[in-house]
Parts: sequence; C-alpha cells; structure tokens
Amino acid sequence: MKRVPFVDYLAFGEAITLESIASKLDIAVQNGIREVTLESTLLSYLLDRMELYPKVLPLFRSRGILCRCAHGAWMEGEEISLPFEGDRKRMLERVAMTLKIASELGADTCSLHAESWSNPTYDPQPLENWRAYILASLEELLPLAEELSIVIALENIWGPPAMPDELCRIVEHFKSPWLGLCFDAGHANVISASGLRSCGWMFGIWRHYGEVPWRDDTLDIMLPHIVTAHLHDNDSSTDTHDLPGRGTIDWQVVVPTLMSAPRLRSIQSEVNGELGYTRSQVWEAFRNILPEECFG
Repeated sequence: MKRVPFVDYLAFGEAITLESIASKLDIAVQNGIREVTLESTLLSYLLDRMELYPKVLPLFRSRGILCRCAHGAWMEGEEISLPFEGDRKRMLERVAMTLKIASELGADTCSLHAESWSNPTYDPQPLENWRAYILASLEELLPLAEELSIVIALENIWGPPAMPDELCRIVEHFKSPWLGLCFDAGHANVISASGLRSCGWMFGIWRHYGEVPWRDDTLDIMLPHIVTAHLHDNDSSTDTHDLPGRGTIDWQVVVPTLMSAPRLRSIQSEVNGELGYTRSQVWEAFRNILPEECFG
C-alpha cells in the first residue's frame, strides 16, 4: 500500500523577515519536523519580494526541510476565477510563479482557491461565467504544472464556483493527471446539512443564487479526484481551523473514506497556528485519527 504522509503546517505569521523564516525553520528542526506545507502567507511574501527568494531557498535546503505540499495565495485578486480581465494577467503570473517556487522547494501538489475566501462572488454573475474564468486559467496553467511535475489541487470552499460537484466538473473537463482536488474537512463541515446551518456569511454568499446548498456528501463527491487534504475541525458555525476532536467532524467516518481516495498523495494539518497549540498537541490529535503509517 502506498504511504500517504502526514504533513505539518508551519505558520510564518504576517510580520515575515528572513530572520523570522530562519528562526521558524530552526524551531521546526528542533521539533523533528522535516516535511511542511509551503503556506500562503510565506508564498505571498516571496511573490512580493522575488529578489529575496534566492536567499530563502537555502534556508530550507540547509536544514533538510522539504515543502511536501503548497497552498497558493488566496486573498481577493489571487483566485483563478478572477473576473476582471485587467487583473487576470497579474494573477496568472503570480500563480505560475507559485507553482515554480513550490516545485523547487519539493512540493508535488499545490492547493488553489477557485474563489476568493473573503468575497467569492464580486457581483452576481452566472455560475457559467465563473466556470469560464476557471477553465481559461487552467488552460494556461496546466502545461506549466506538467512541466514542473506538480498537481494543481482545487479546494472546496462554500461559494458557487468551489462547491464539490462544480470542482469535479472542472477536473473531469480536463482529464489531466496534473489537476485534482484538495479536500478541506473544515470547509465541508461548515456547509454540512447535519451541522448548525448558522454561518452568517454563507447566507450572504448565496443570496444571489438561491438557497444555501447545505450538504453532507462533499467528501464522497470529491473522492475520485482528491490528491491532498486539509484537516482541521470546527463546530460548523464558522471556520475556526481547530484541532481534530475540538469540533463536530466525525473523524471515524471521514478518515477511512479519505484514505480510500485512489489519487491521494498527502494529508496536511491546517490547524490555526494562532490558537497556540504545541507541536506535541497537534501530533497527538492527528495520531488519534490517522493511521500510524502516515507518520513513518
């Protein structure tokens, strides 16, 4: 059976400097961390200061730290469904550079948002428009992904362009081994039909599209195309990125199903670093839910 590794989430925070990167990596080494996710705040920092990248790459390599996975920048203006033609060139250039950086640091998947987390609709365009923007972006990005041997993983969120059935439609359109899905367990819980159905901004997002499509089948729908996963917990009222076991996700159902995904390459922690958990607390929580072979 192919080993699916558990990958640490190493948060670099907002006030990033070369010194703080080195310090974070030293702490990671001291704690035995060797595989991490290249997370979005560090990527955004590098994209805005590319002259520093040649100095950052050796910081990882000299410490033997591999960025097994990557998460692209996700704020407004970074998502691949960006509708403004004047801004799309910049967005595509930044995503292309993200793939290059991620690949050079060792990642074999890069999770991308198909919508903006903070404003996924901009204005109430038909879903077909959002789909067209995403398809056009991927037409340009997939040849580069193949060249770099990195899989673009579209992540489920909660707006129309990033619901599970819509993401599967996109993947099945291309039928490319360099395109798959990233299952986010916390996001799936927020839109769960069996959850609280009380997340206020969900109603705002869907007000132009009809009833909120609360659903419990996100994982099942995405399963054939999942290449990586973001695991964290919440009580379904909002996306808190808490430790597994501190929310309402039924991990005894989620994990065996997830592990059966035929394309699965990695499982990532996405526990919020600002919650203050120690590495031992994080690893204990994940060891309680994941097979032991994930930690080999």
